[in-house]
Amino acid sequence: MLMDKVLHGLKFKSCLCYLDDVLIFSDTFEKHLSDLKEVFQRFRAAGLKLGPKKCSFAASSCVFLGHLISKDGIRPPPDRVKAISDYPRPKNIKELRRLLGLFNWFRKFIPNYSALVFPLTRLLKKEQIFTWRSEQETAFNDLKHKLVNSDILSFPKFDLTFRLSVDTSARGIGYMLYQLDPDDETQKPRIIRFGSKSLSPWQQSYGPTKLELLGMVVSILDCADYLRGNSFIAECDHQALKPLYQKQFKGAIYERWMSILQQFSFEIVYKKADDMQVPDALSRCENSKAEVCREPC
Repeated sequence: MLMDKVLHGLKFKSCLCYLDDVLIFSDTFEKHLSDLKEVFQRFRAAGLKLGPKKCSFAASSCVFLGHLISKDGIRPPPDRVKAISDYPRPKNIKELRRLLGLFNWFRKFIPNYSALVFPLTRLLKKEQIFTWRSEQETAFNDLKHKLVNSDILSFPKFDLTFRLSVDTSARGIGYMLYQLDPDDETQKPRIIRFGSKSLSPWQQSYGPTKLELLGMVVSILDCADYLRGNSFIAECDHQALKPLYQKQFKGAIYERWMSILQQFSFEIVYKKADDMQVPDALSRCENSKAEVCREPC
């Protein structure tokens, strides 16, 4: 891509780029002027021109790729939230697909999204008659409420240790990626992302250790963009996983999973179930048919 070549060495250091949209970020105003100058010099050298009406400078926040970004973190833009909050009940498949497109864009802000949205996605199946019942109405309202009241997701700080809290039950996998800032007196977790996946019927028949190992592999792969190349801590409430590489797991499936885990540098830390409330809740969703976990390979 042209912009990748033009901004080589600056991406994720002082700017982000998606196609021809460029976001320049700085800690201070003086640094911002310096970063702007450097980017402008790159554009000038490449013979690129900017449209003044499409530019905004020295803003404390901005909407980038449909997300409101500020020094506090990432959250859905107020106009998008209001649009979803005021969205009328879908009357047919076409309207439902449009609604799900909105929800899917902001799924990272909605805990347990896969399970909550299942009553709606079920109406999209073949030979399924579109009938809006109380189950769909409840899911529709719950999703809107969760999004309107969603927390701000924090930016990852690559000088802090990533922590991936994983829990797997017979119903599904739940995880939360977060960091702890030693300078924060409250020690409130800086949540970067969370997710959940349900299990297929044959996965539900796995034994406890195999289930927990599957959950660990799936969660790490989901967060690979943050974790690859960084040492991190993986938290679980299953003590048998702690001496992971000392165990002699036998079978092709274990060999595949272990080869995946060996691509990452992490330490497994045991935590009591009482300290794993968020991933535990995400993994024990009552609806086990939502977004079935695919076998890692």
